[in-house]
Amino acid sequence: MTAYADYLMVITPPDNIVKEILRYKRASANTMGHFEGMHSSVQIVVTYQTRCNPGLAQPAFEKMIKRLHALPPVELRLNGFGFFNHGETARTIYAVVEKTAHTDNWFRLLKKQLDIRVENFVPHITLVRNIPVTSFDKLWPNFENRPFSETFTANSLTILQKETFVDYCEWRHYKELFFADKLAIF
Repeated sequence: MTAYADYLMVITPPDNIVKEILRYKRASANTMGHFEGMHSSVQIVVTYQTRCNPGLAQPAFEKMIKRLHALPPVELRLNGFGFFNHGETARTIYAVVEKTAHTDNWFRLLKKQLDIRVENFVPHITLVRNIPVTSFDKLWPNFENRPFSETFTANSLTILQKETFVDYCEWRHYKELFFADKLAIF
């Protein structure tokens, strides 16, 4: 048993989308060279918890199972690319999760069920994270007007775990929490 653990809660797209995003990551590395997160997993990060006592986290996850099972799966559409500014020196390029009233409402309910208090949550899949503006300027024209459209049904939330105080510890699958059995119309 670990003394303290970090938990990452993510929505993982299906393999065909994962392969496509990985292809974009490799193409980005060919354009600008190695970058942090080049080999990171393809996922929509919902939230994370750091320095948790695993003995206390387990009962919380059991309660979460019941709350999430009341939430229906949702169809998400990836549509194009966007970027975040990190001050004047860095940018992150990501695949955009299309914003609709339906998906906004679903993510609002998900945040409520998980008791997440995050302002301006933007669901997305990161391609290149925190790159210098010079690299961004070289790379962004390849994404700016490129069509990219994929749809998938998110029917579960994956919890990943790693030990808090272990250097170079990798995230590993901890638990899969499934949403209700049917898609719903809000």
